[in-house]
Amino acid sequence: MISINNLSKNYGKKVLFEDISLTINHGEKIGLIGPNGTGKTTLFSLILGEVEPSAGNIQVNKNIHIGYLPQEASFKSERTVLAELTEGDERILQLKKEKDLLEENNQAASHHYGEVLHSLETLGYFELEYKAKKILMGLGFKERDFYRPISEMSGGWQMRALLGRLLTHKYDILLLDEPTNYLDLNAALWLKGYLADFKGTFIMISHDRAFLTDVTNYTLILESGSIYKVRGNYEHFEQIKRERRVFLQKQFKEQEKKREQLGKFVARFHAQPNKAAAVRAKRTELQRLEKNAVVLPPGTRESIHDFHFPPCAESGYLVMALSKVSKSYGDIRVYENLDFEISKGEKAVLAGENGAGKSTLLKILAGIIDIDSGERKAGHNVEIGYFSQTRTDVLSLENTVLQEAYSAAPGFMAEEAIRTILGAFLFTGEDGDKKVKVLSGGEKSRLILAKLLINPPNFLLLDEPTTHLDVDAVDALVRALEGYAGTLVFISHDIYFVRSIANYVFEVKDGRIKKYSGNFDYYLEKKDLLSDAPIASSGSRVPSPKKVVDGAKEKAKEEEKRRKEQDKKRKGHNAAIRDKINKLENEKEKLRLESYAKARSLSSPRFYEDEERAKEYGRRMKDIEKSIEGIDNEIKALEAQII
Repeated sequence: MISINNLSKNYGKKVLFEDISLTINHGEKIGLIGPNGTGKTTLFSLILGEVEPSAGNIQVNKNIHIGYLPQEASFKSERTVLAELTEGDERILQLKKEKDLLEENNQAASHHYGEVLHSLETLGYFELEYKAKKILMGLGFKERDFYRPISEMSGGWQMRALLGRLLTHKYDILLLDEPTNYLDLNAALWLKGYLADFKGTFIMISHDRAFLTDVTNYTLILESGSIYKVRGNYEHFEQIKRERRVFLQKQFKEQEKKREQLGKFVARFHAQPNKAAAVRAKRTELQRLEKNAVVLPPGTRESIHDFHFPPCAESGYLVMALSKVSKSYGDIRVYENLDFEISKGEKAVLAGENGAGKSTLLKILAGIIDIDSGERKAGHNVEIGYFSQTRTDVLSLENTVLQEAYSAAPGFMAEEAIRTILGAFLFTGEDGDKKVKVLSGGEKSRLILAKLLINPPNFLLLDEPTTHLDVDAVDALVRALEGYAGTLVFISHDIYFVRSIANYVFEVKDGRIKKYSGNFDYYLEKKDLLSDAPIASSGSRVPSPKKVVDGAKEKAKEEEKRRKEQDKKRKGHNAAIRDKINKLENEKEKLRLESYAKARSLSSPRFYEDEERAKEYGRRMKDIEKSIEGIDNEIKALEAQII
């Protein structure tokens, strides 16, 4: 499908890669990895023809259609979300225009009309809307969002819509640059399952090693100007890398031992005439050893990305308590009468669909936003550190990166230790001398995170801490947090990071929080089996062993009963509407199948031997389309009634 031949690319003196060659074949699901700045995104741009190579060439087979998801983009579209997925492919749009024109000119019985329908069938046009809706639901869109204009949505949701469009249409190869960046954990898990079953070809850049392991069958490693293709997923690559590391370290030790022995011999006997021949031989051997020396490549030494937290102050057992907390944004009520506690040593991930209130909860715990009512109480000696990708006002813009890092460091921390942590977050060499004001948004976010880890509080609240990190840096952060003695609550879409760190899962749903006392895999296994009763909900927790006044207990019971009745009515109302929608969807599906069968008939040249039958089928196709359009309008009206 794609052949890369002796490709080189440099920007001035900076060489990204030199004289690399490889082929991409049908059915390969490839994970592209390498440290930040090695040229992964540039390689995508070269394949797409957006930039010119410095040398060599890339050959893309004829009629190969490539779908591209950039890491960041301004997605301009005046369509609604669903319309973008069903009409956003230029190939289908052109064929549909051609089909409509033939129908207007009463040429629905022509052979060309059948060819157009056959082409639409090949591209999946007749199942497009059904497929698009399934994909949108998987990516976290609500049904009410299907008909919202994309231009009214945030950048993150626009990127989700673009990803949805790429998955809906049939491309020969997909280039996906960090596809989980704008997804929450639920959507990332759905995408992992979708790509694991995907029958096509893709190359994907990702920092989530668990994601890569589950969905790829080849690994491309881009580093030090070279590229290597390994058959197998990321886990297989890691196994090979470990074996290579052990082998190289053994070779390196033997080499250094030999070098030391030769050096000692030359130093001891170089002045003795009777040893001159032996000394010359040892020097020759030493020179040969230097010429063919084993060099440990980046990442071979285990400690290259390692750093450790300095000790943090001890907190009390109860770290944070929320009592009867309510929070709304205008008419949108996120929490009402919420009781919730966090205990010392818990490292918990907030799970739940987008919009459930995870970031709001994190901000309430951090004291970043005010609550409408109730009480937020920090425990004894609790020190809070909060990280958000969008909160960069904690940086002094005139400082250098190193100065800013020093501002967070305790007096006993050495510069070498600070530089090690900065290096793990991709600030190396001269980066330390950059002014904070010239850093990109991602670099500022990484610097804030590094500051938190240089002098950690005993209660860390992290919102998507891995977004701008490469695989090795994520691994370094994991190892550091595993040794962190404080309490941690975080949000992340990185499945590997979540699995590695979380020892509790707090599921946020419908304004309640359910606690799962186990790691993320335990949560996935048990969440459907455990009781529906949450540990933190409106009036469902008894916060202390003190006796509660009978009147207050009765009031709480009445409130809970009223809430359950409202929930029951709402669910009944919605269930009735969804039942009507399902019946309409079934009716539409029958029409679609009939349309599909007729399209297959119309695509056969022999079918046109009976001109009258061909005309009848053409008319019926138009009637079916009108019926489907009417059903869609009825469904939209019903969906608007869902509460």
